[in-house]
Amino acid sequence: MLRHIKDQPPVEAGEGPIGLVMAPTRELVQQIHSDIKKFSKALGIRCVPVYGGSGVAQQISELKRGTEIVVCTPGRMIDILCTSSGKITNLRRVTFLVMDEADRMFDMGFEPQITRIIQNIRPDRQTVLFSATFPRQVETLARKVLNKPIEIQVGGRSVVNKDITQLVEVRPESERFLRLLELLGEWYEKGKILVFVQSQEKCDALLKDLFKRSYPCLSLHGGKEQSDRESTISDFKSNVCNILIATSVAARGLDVKDLELVVNYDAPNHYEDYVHRVGRTGRAGRKGCAVTFISEDDAKYAPDLVKALELSEQPIPDDLKAIADGFMVKVRQGTEQAHGTGYGGSGFKFNEEEEEVRKAAKKAQAKEYGFEEDKSDSEDENDVVRKAGTVGGDTSQHQAALAHIAAIAAAAKANAAAMNPPVTTNQLLPNGGGLTSLPGTLPVTIPVLPNDGAGRAAAMVAAINLQHNLAKIQADAMPEHYEAELEINDFPQNARWKVTHKETLGPISDWTGAAITTRGQFYPPGRIPGPGERKLYLFIEGPTEKSVKTAKVELKRVLEDITNQAMSLPGGSQAGKKAAMRWSVFGGDKSRIRKIEELKETIKVTEDAKNVAIREYERIKDNNRSEVERLDGERRADFMNMMKGFVVNQVGYAEKISNVWAKAAEETSQYDRERQSS
Repeated sequence: MLRHIKDQPPVEAGEGPIGLVMAPTRELVQQIHSDIKKFSKALGIRCVPVYGGSGVAQQISELKRGTEIVVCTPGRMIDILCTSSGKITNLRRVTFLVMDEADRMFDMGFEPQITRIIQNIRPDRQTVLFSATFPRQVETLARKVLNKPIEIQVGGRSVVNKDITQLVEVRPESERFLRLLELLGEWYEKGKILVFVQSQEKCDALLKDLFKRSYPCLSLHGGKEQSDRESTISDFKSNVCNILIATSVAARGLDVKDLELVVNYDAPNHYEDYVHRVGRTGRAGRKGCAVTFISEDDAKYAPDLVKALELSEQPIPDDLKAIADGFMVKVRQGTEQAHGTGYGGSGFKFNEEEEEVRKAAKKAQAKEYGFEEDKSDSEDENDVVRKAGTVGGDTSQHQAALAHIAAIAAAAKANAAAMNPPVTTNQLLPNGGGLTSLPGTLPVTIPVLPNDGAGRAAAMVAAINLQHNLAKIQADAMPEHYEAELEINDFPQNARWKVTHKETLGPISDWTGAAITTRGQFYPPGRIPGPGERKLYLFIEGPTEKSVKTAKVELKRVLEDITNQAMSLPGGSQAGKKAAMRWSVFGGDKSRIRKIEELKETIKVTEDAKNVAIREYERIKDNNRSEVERLDGERRADFMNMMKGFVVNQVGYAEKISNVWAKAAEETSQYDRERQSS
């Protein structure tokens, strides 16, 4: 690959890499990257690792500067390629594709991501696949991306190295720990020891048990933070500690010198996993030893162990052979079922259904630990990002209601077409009623009839127009993007400077795809903005709701970090401390007051609407009393219930907003008391 890259024209600005190396685990990506750097540094070739769990900003900046080789995991690479519409990097110049542990890469868990990446690489590429194991069902998938491939086998196909001494011991769970201590006493001084277990919980439990026996050891599994995983591998390789307890996350690709003993504390659940676990020792011509524990409860894994020992020409213990034969007899009888191959994982689908399941699990976990979701937090999460050009409400619902009114009016007109000329709502309702003064009222032509048609139509028009005004529904509610605001005026000066600088905004915009602009102007404490003016804030726009939310969360994190730093400074920076204290105590005050003022205006409109509704109900009832009395009982009840329901809804809406306003006013009073006391 290095010779291939040197023969290509140099990578220019805006071009992607020439060589792409993909691996299934983060640890393997780091190891490949460190090995490539030993050769590429002398050749002047740049190499960038791209994997999850670490800071993406540094990876983006390195990719923007240009690189000849990218070593990556599939998931993070897809994220990078999709960021900023593909402006970070691209695959147009990739002509050398390498996949390490290719059987796991083409497993169903990774196959969708791998396919998406390969479809964006030129077809005349050179593709190289490496793996110690390659089951036939996975090989069929792999051959779809190859063209007349050449297959090279070193040793046997999916066979353990003959330089490794394999021992399989039939031991129940209760005897394994004492046997492990015996092995540690024998091998501890000879070199490094790797112990494999089946689950993360067992890994942590075994670590504690060995600590109690005064054995210093490390643990590695997928539940640890990426920084902890990196430091664990580094300490194990640099002889800080000679015992590592791990799950199968360390079974593939981990290359550690002087690793003398591998202990399978729990039997691997498929043949390929056993080959990879045992293959951590006896590397590069060295000798090694592997000990595997199995019990009668793990009988379904015994045939795989027998197969591994037979293919590598190792002696097979009689008790293991008896367990395997007994299990196969049960399988043929139908009383037992053979276990799976370990391949065919489902992977993530990244759809709305999966997101709903994730949210439900998160809420269930919070409830289990006694936490309750704050309603204000959930409302903020939904309302903080809005569709551009929308104020609130449902236009389709409003249009449907108006269509229903038109149908009623048409039916009434059909019943008495020649009785009276049509009049508009504005003519039907006098100005004293107050309806004509409300903005946004839609005039609807309604015929005046001697029956309930005029009353029903006029009342429903009044109801719909009032609800239309209160909800501020707009007809053109089809946004093209999402937007949000983040007020930064009351933060300390250095926090405002940091969050508005291009070095901060650039990586966030590149990562989220959102555009961030600074608006408004700075107002010192005590000064109030004039009409039409705004305090300093950040305006965030993005193509999706997720991109805007992510950008806002990251900006908040930067602001809070800088503010906390200002508060922790020694006495020299009193201004920063005062600004930070002012933000921490009264930061939400201004936005709360603004919301309260908006609520007051809404309450005023709602109270007017309530009074109008009551007066209109009484007026229509009086004017049409004689006509209503002529109706049959069912139609009369329908009309009266419709009018009463409308009035009750308006009154209830006004009372609900009044309660919200009272709560907000109480919070503002609390802030005022805190300000006076401070």
